[in-house]
Amino acid sequence: MEIDEEEIVPFFKEVDAAAGNLPLSIYETTRAKRTLTVEQHRAIKDAIPRYTMVKSNAGTIGCTEDGCAALSRFVNVFVGEGSWRRLWPRGATGSCSAMVYWNPRVVLDYWQRLSAGTDANEIADRFDRLFEFLANEFAPRGFTDTAYDRMGGIASGFLSTSLRNRSPYPSATTPDVEILRQWYRQNFPEMLEV
Repeated sequence: MEIDEEEIVPFFKEVDAAAGNLPLSIYETTRAKRTLTVEQHRAIKDAIPRYTMVKSNAGTIGCTEDGCAALSRFVNVFVGEGSWRRLWPRGATGSCSAMVYWNPRVVLDYWQRLSAGTDANEIADRFDRLFEFLANEFAPRGFTDTAYDRMGGIASGFLSTSLRNRSPYPSATTPDVEILRQWYRQNFPEMLEV
């Protein structure tokens, strides 16, 4: 259920109390029915000093250049690989993403290039094309995170897992894995070199 604005900080205080001394990380997504403003993130940080990281997804303030810059002044901002090139210069400090287990070497190399300030445009372009391909090929079939996660990990050869998702979410199939592998062979062969 969506909560009222005055309930936001008390809710996170309850989460913090239940978590003991663990740092607080907020996974912010539009699926949560409410996205937070920079001021609300700041109020949470003021109330809970252990608030250390936000995973900002599309449609949230941390995925905008100005929002990422503002949030990064007091909390670590993690975004998906598709936003790294644009948001790294604005304060993004990491990622919580399944793509790292599609091919850890490639993803970590991309991050290291950005961190070192070396040219990462070629690999960033490949990731952009990959995300565009996934959206065009599989999103119309209703794929959600778990279908992509399983398919991507299996296609690269890094993971050995089932393609089956729990209902009602559609699962990728063995032919889908081969479609992705074929795209890799033609467009991003490094993803097959685990």
